[in-house]
Amino acid sequence: MNNTDTTNNSQSRTVVMEDYFKKGVFALAMGFMVLALFQTYFLIDDIIGMWFKTRYIPVFKAIFNLVVLGISLYIIRLYLIKR
Repeated sequence: MNNTDTTNNSQSRTVVMEDYFKKGVFALAMGFMVLALFQTYFLIDDIIGMWFKTRYIPVFKAIFNLVVLGISLYIIRLYLIKR
């Protein structure tokens, strides 16, 4: 076993550790994004309840939910087409 094999092995371990670190940071960022998305969704739902008259609240909530559903389906479609 010569010196170049040892160097290549340690470099490959470093690359693997960097990949794990990048994936971990990405997973953490995605978790924060999902949390912020849920908070934003429920905050907008509360704002609809404050801004509109009682009899119009269900209409605006339905429109808001349809918009969220449309955006979600569009993102999923883009993801599936990419694969």
